[in-house]
Amino acid sequence: MSYSSLPTSKLFQLTALTLSLALAGCGGSGGTDTIAPEPDLGVTIGTDDGGVGSGDIGDVLNVSTISLLDTNANITRVVSMSGVTAQVVVTDSEGNGVSGALVTFSGDGVQFGTSNGAVLTNADGVATTSVVPLSSTDTGSYSLSATATYDDVSVTTASYNYSLQAVNITLVNFATGENTLESGGSTIVTLQTKDTVTDQFQNDVTVNLTSTCGSFENASITSSNQGNVSATYSSIDSNGNLCEGLQTITAVSASNTSSSQSVNVNIKSIEASSIVYTTTNSVVLGAKNSGSSSSSQIEFTVYANGVPAANQDVTLDLIKSPSDFNFVSQGNRDSKPLKSNSLGKVTVNLYPGNIPGPVEIQASLQSNANTFALAKNISVATGRPTQNGVTLAIGKNVLADNAIDSTNISAYLTDRQGNFVPDGTVVSFVAEGGTVTPNCATVSGNCTVTFTSQNPRPANGRVSVIAYVEGDKAYSDLNGDNVYTVGIDDLLDNIGNFFRDDNEDLKYTPGEFVYKRGEQQGGDQATCAAATLSQPNLPNFIVGDDTDATQCDNLLPTVLRKQVIMGFANDTPTFYNYSQVSGFVSFEMYGNSVRTVSMPSGTALSLTVKDNTDNGATCESEIASGNITVPNLVNLNRVDSAANQNYFDGSSEVRYTVSTTGCAAGDSIKLSVATPSPTSKTTTVQIF
Repeated sequence: MSYSSLPTSKLFQLTALTLSLALAGCGGSGGTDTIAPEPDLGVTIGTDDGGVGSGDIGDVLNVSTISLLDTNANITRVVSMSGVTAQVVVTDSEGNGVSGALVTFSGDGVQFGTSNGAVLTNADGVATTSVVPLSSTDTGSYSLSATATYDDVSVTTASYNYSLQAVNITLVNFATGENTLESGGSTIVTLQTKDTVTDQFQNDVTVNLTSTCGSFENASITSSNQGNVSATYSSIDSNGNLCEGLQTITAVSASNTSSSQSVNVNIKSIEASSIVYTTTNSVVLGAKNSGSSSSSQIEFTVYANGVPAANQDVTLDLIKSPSDFNFVSQGNRDSKPLKSNSLGKVTVNLYPGNIPGPVEIQASLQSNANTFALAKNISVATGRPTQNGVTLAIGKNVLADNAIDSTNISAYLTDRQGNFVPDGTVVSFVAEGGTVTPNCATVSGNCTVTFTSQNPRPANGRVSVIAYVEGDKAYSDLNGDNVYTVGIDDLLDNIGNFFRDDNEDLKYTPGEFVYKRGEQQGGDQATCAAATLSQPNLPNFIVGDDTDATQCDNLLPTVLRKQVIMGFANDTPTFYNYSQVSGFVSFEMYGNSVRTVSMPSGTALSLTVKDNTDNGATCESEIASGNITVPNLVNLNRVDSAANQNYFDGSSEVRYTVSTTGCAAGDSIKLSVATPSPTSKTTTVQIF
């Protein structure tokens, strides 16, 4: 028999005789004494088996069943949002209350008065804690228990079943701190939540707030402290727009959406207090006929108390601009009224003319003309490419003929005021031989293509390359309005359709590339300027049965062109016109046998001198004239416009003079000619 199962409180009184009889009954084979326990008093008995109520023999801790008490101290099994009190009593083996025992309550669907559900017993051994539902809408049933611990002895109550009761909430005392607000102002909104069943103010009820216009610092608030709800309403909507007029604020209980209350607040009309120029980037406009965008926009923003203000009256004035500049609408230069949009913004359209210059626009409030903003970072600057504003920059112009060699050709374009042309202006290229990138688009007024020496290779080693782009002819602005006017202003160098002058004779030869722009509307035939090597111009001419009588007109638009000559040279020099006079040797050095190009750009010359004679003088030598290194840009454009003849042959680009001071017959002067990559070949010849 196990003694640990015997009651240890006031259930039995065991005398020494009774105990000895019980021991004898257990150990003997005779009769058994049966001892009846007292009725269950709702306690859990400490044991020494490590289970519920574990402890040493003789260490006894008792805990009563859980009691749930409503607000009127009546025992209940229903927990509403008004809450209940859970209570247990912890006693020792003598029935005395145990003070300072730790009692931990646990249950589902509820929260307790402490963060961990644990409390200490008072001097009478009583432990209490509040119990409230986690949700005001939960109607489930659950169980509750408590575990008491003291001096390493723990006992746990039996489970206590209970149900949760949803509350029926009504909202009362809904009010605002102010009934009238400035636009953009704010006020406090207050109300209380009440249980309609108990008529008690109810805490922990979630209330959602909305408004016809406006916003809340927190639109979903839980009631506390006698059901109080407090929130800040601002007369600015969630998009940052100001409210005005009569607006309605509505509160709805999350647990009972049919329970709602509304209150009105009157918001004064929006009154603008400031205006700001809010276009952050500089605005550089292309001239009217530049080919770039013919209009742009800037933006002002109107504010009321620091918030963008909609539907406000603003006056726009053109303070400074070129005489042909318009704003707000095409053709307008007068003051114009505009209204701010829903975001408080006033957008102003800009229409540049052809005259460059700075622009200033003022926006002022109609309610207070002394409140204004100026837009200053605007200018009209960019026009179309002009005839005398086209420049070609070349990396090198004599390439290796017997290898694949490349260089860059860059086009630089300006308008007639020296400004960059619009980004994206397209320049086209065609070449007589080799290959060239067909086009490029300008950025900051320039763009670059690649020219490569390859087949086809012209027999004379000279390749005509021409770049062309839409633009304007050069003219003299006689009336000073920066606009070309037919019959008043003079075209300086009238050009029309063009050809690529492959044979460099300054006139069109059938088979050469021709570009015809097409006849312009409204123009009259005009005299064409003479063709030059850099600006081939197609005059009135006859090709077979095709008679072109209007190659040039008196209008401004045209196709601008710029031609350059590129050279293909061999890596073995060709010498010509060698002569020796007292103290000097002279010769010409070419990059081909027909003597039409120099050696490749970058070719280097050097001398090696040997004094082999004893004539009382030292043989010394140097290159006295000529390019010791062939320059990147050799002057290949040597055309006699009268004779239509190439005079590169014999020019200073290929002529050399070498001094022979102190040298006599028998001495030696050798010339080494080293071409650059990609051929990198050295040729050595004796010149003395």
